Amino acid sequence: MRRRAFVLAGLAAAAAPSWAARHPRFARGLLWRVGKKGVAPSHVFGTIHVADPRLSELPAPVRRALAGARSLMVEFLPDPYSRERFLEAALLPEPHTLEEVIGAEDFQRAVRSLEPIGLKPELINRLKPWSVLLNLRERRAAEGAPLDSQLLERARERRIPCMQIEGVEEQIFTFDEVPMDAQVALLKHSLAHGDELLALSDRTLEAYLAGDLAAIWRLREEFAARYPEIGRYQEVMTKRVVYDRSVVMAFRMQRELRRGAAFVAVGALHLFGEKGVLALLEEDGYRASRVS
Repeated sequence: MRRRAFVLAGLAAAAAPSWAARHPRFARGLLWRVGKKGVAPSHVFGTIHVADPRLSELPAPVRRALAGARSLMVEFLPDPYSRERFLEAALLPEPHTLEEVIGAEDFQRAVRSLEPIGLKPELINRLKPWSVLLNLRERRAAEGAPLDSQLLERARERRIPCMQIEGVEEQIFTFDEVPMDAQVALLKHSLAHGDELLALSDRTLEAYLAGDLAAIWRLREEFAARYPEIGRYQEVMTKRVVYDRSVVMAFRMQRELRRGAAFVAVGALHLFGEKGVLALLEEDGYRASRVS
């Protein structure tokens, strides 16, 4: 089972609160210069965790900023141990099964939905609902390398230090602590509205390519407004996947920002609004200015 960064699950399963549309802050822009007096400026770049031909080359401003960086910090650095540990944590404790948790009809939907990526029914039946949610984002064949991989490749070519913001245990904790009723409700909803969610993903990518962070949040709000019955579950996922992690990201990236000339890449939605990393950094005395 392949593992993709957590923001995608937040994109599809969680909606932003209405204040974001009324009072957007840091509403546009993917690359930001961040610094404070006496320290060489760094850059914070918002990524999207998909592989698509339109993302096959890093934008020129991003390449220039990375070329001048002394270090790269990304959300997560995968390795064989973390992949194995993540898969282990994604399994339900025996003797429980996914079919038992979500019912036979939705289990068969899950099997059909995950067939294109080669997951066998026997394995799917062992997965926790949050793991199935993550794998539903893999239904389309990857085309090209995700932005995070491109950044890591360039940084390693330059032999600059590469660091991660989160460890695998923290990422596991993010989802394992979501109440089971919320996991089940969001999975059932995703299975019932798969085509709509794929269309939503397409529109989200278009908004990302335009650098329109507010539009990404607005798309989620509009989708969520059509299904208020899962609103409270969406709020739980948004808090855990986006807001709580943004606080951790803003704190940990300051280690490199204090050294200066760092390049930090996080999911684009972590940049947006009053609860995003840019606003949190400004509360700590940094100044953020849009580059592109």
